[in-house]
Amino acid sequence: MAETNNTPTEAQQKAAAFLTRPKPSFEAWRDARKADDIKAAEARAVALSKAIENASIGDILPDGSVYVGISPDTNKPMCATAADAPVSMSFNAAAQYAEELDAHGHSDWRVPTIEELNVLYQNHEKGALKGTFNISGSPNLNAHHWSSTPCFKDDGWYLEFSQGYRNTYTKSLDTYVRCVRS
Repeated sequence: MAETNNTPTEAQQKAAAFLTRPKPSFEAWRDARKADDIKAAEARAVALSKAIENASIGDILPDGSVYVGISPDTNKPMCATAADAPVSMSFNAAAQYAEELDAHGHSDWRVPTIEELNVLYQNHEKGALKGTFNISGSPNLNAHHWSSTPCFKDDGWYLEFSQGYRNTYTKSLDTYVRCVRS
């Protein structure tokens, strides 16, 4: 009678090892994924910070936003979305839109103050900003862009982008908005 060899082949050993391996927990996987996401986010933030240090006004940043200058309110570099919001909206709707906006990998967008909006106006013809502001519209709109600066109970400040003047406007009326972060 012939002897049989009970030693498993290499392929059988690999299959057995695979089938008997310890199963990773979902929690361990999630924690590892969070750590990787945090590292990636930190790396993106460092790259963005370095890009801003070397940016000229109107440059498109690595995240797709546009460098617009220094905020006169925060004294920090200010970035804007690459375009106006897709529709005109009321003062309160603009604030809500900015609060919910997730663009260019960021969710900390806001409507600019009237002074920040003036920085946008001063630079609106530079680099990637040129031609991206809505400067047309109905006679009631005339290229107005909301600021976050309120005035009186029912009015808010806006800046008119075809000529650069600022004034107040009834908060319930619709106009344009460009979001910023700093």
